Amino acid sequence: MNSIFKVSQAPFRPLALASGLVMALGSCDVTDLQPQNALAENVVYSDPARVALAVTGVYSAAQSGYYDPLTGGVLQTRGYPFGGAATELDDVRGEDVVDMAGFFGIVYTNAITPASPNIVNMWSGCYAVINQANVTLAGIRQAAANGVITPQQLDVYEGELLFLRALAHHQLVIHFSRPFTENNGSSPGVPYRTDPINTEAAVAQARTAERGTVAEVYTKMLTDLDSAESKLPDTRSGNARVTRATKGAAIALKQRLRQHQGNWAAVVTEGQKLIQGTTSFTSPIGGYALAATPQAAFPGGATVTAENIFSIENSSDDNPGVNGGLPNVFGSRSGPPANTTGTGRALVAISPLLYNASFFTCDDLRRTQLMQLDAGSQPRIVTRKYRDPATSTDFAPIIRYAEVLLNQAEALARLGTNNTLALALLNAVRNRAVTAAAEQYAPGSLAGTALVQAILNERRIEFVAEGFRWDDIHRLSGEMTFSPRPGGGIPAKYATAQITTTAYGCKAPTVAPGQVDIAYSTPLFLWPIPSLETANNPTLAAQQNPGY
Repeated sequence: MNSIFKVSQAPFRPLALASGLVMALGSCDVTDLQPQNALAENVVYSDPARVALAVTGVYSAAQSGYYDPLTGGVLQTRGYPFGGAATELDDVRGEDVVDMAGFFGIVYTNAITPASPNIVNMWSGCYAVINQANVTLAGIRQAAANGVITPQQLDVYEGELLFLRALAHHQLVIHFSRPFTENNGSSPGVPYRTDPINTEAAVAQARTAERGTVAEVYTKMLTDLDSAESKLPDTRSGNARVTRATKGAAIALKQRLRQHQGNWAAVVTEGQKLIQGTTSFTSPIGGYALAATPQAAFPGGATVTAENIFSIENSSDDNPGVNGGLPNVFGSRSGPPANTTGTGRALVAISPLLYNASFFTCDDLRRTQLMQLDAGSQPRIVTRKYRDPATSTDFAPIIRYAEVLLNQAEALARLGTNNTLALALLNAVRNRAVTAAAEQYAPGSLAGTALVQAILNERRIEFVAEGFRWDDIHRLSGEMTFSPRPGGGIPAKYATAQITTTAYGCKAPTVAPGQVDIAYSTPLFLWPIPSLETANNPTLAAQQNPGY
């Protein structure tokens, strides 16, 4: 993916107020609302080809927004928010990986402040995507009114932009707000932006935006996604099948949001649109299906499988780089195993807390197909899901069919209405990796809380290094019953110094983690609204998260 369009964004003023969309013609001063070497919006939306590029540019913003070190250094692209950063930070917030080089130390050790670069850049990166989507929405609607694009093109473009807008808002609300499952979403949310901020007047108005409630954010996300579902195509050709939003992607994201709400009946309703079968499962929309083996689900690079529903495209000439690329951050330093090119940096390792867990069976193929020993200094187990550290072309997985099946399994188990189907859905994901009959769950062997817990355990194994751990910690803390830390919060983690080859063993005992847990009731459970934002918006300053 080449960055064709750029959001003109001022990193030293309110970061949620990312300004207008322009066609980049070269380097520019990113503090300008209208850079002198860029095409104006009225020019962009007067030509069908440029309109198409404008929509592509919003995906580019989602893949490689600015990373500002906030120390006077050079702006970089590290995959904020969705090209790599969301995957890495959402896992590093949890206990199933270990930050090995201090690269994510502020987030890993919960030493966060309103000026922490990771927090600031996730906030600004998400709002840059949101604003670019809003600017483009206004532009394409005017283009359609002027006859530049057809009504059918307008529908598809609108669906894509509404999908990306909802995705970015959800990333914000799970980091900066309490879970929906706490008090039914009555806690402060995040500003939900639906209007373009591309003039000084719009900037001034946006400086008064308030947070609203978590429930309001979810209502607006779901409204966006309902509209997206009605407008998007069932499928696309080539890589666009997964790198551009489709009807299936909108449905799957709605299912995820309903899960975060704890609205299990609604989870099932959305899931039924994408699931047919009783023991093996496929989707009537988009033709999604599980890959035959864990390794087949992650062939590496730009290869697309039937299991991918939506991914963010990375390419050899447009990626988060060695400091943010998924194969660089997660990949092994030890040399390329099969189907891997080059060597990574092993900055993030699999934690013994997961590798040694009693529910992670010894014959599980994910131990060998998707994990390996990194044998450099301070040996560690790392993931093999991302296989191209040489050129960093691995797409960032955002939604896989395995998630749809496990979401549906959890919802059915919570409702208790069809434990047979819930277990079959769990087994569809689990049994492609757990091949020994003695280790498989027999029909009727699990029900109630035991079945729910087995599904949650499976999520930890299946989705490690894909950025799901924070999603689950966040939503489960709000309801308490299945929280991985009693009473809610962030579980204790292994300290970097505790990682040795002897720390790993199938179902082996683990030592007491050296990085303390974080109680749900403490301010550190949530990220603070960045100080650069609150300094420019007195309304948000008055609504800052407690403790900051």
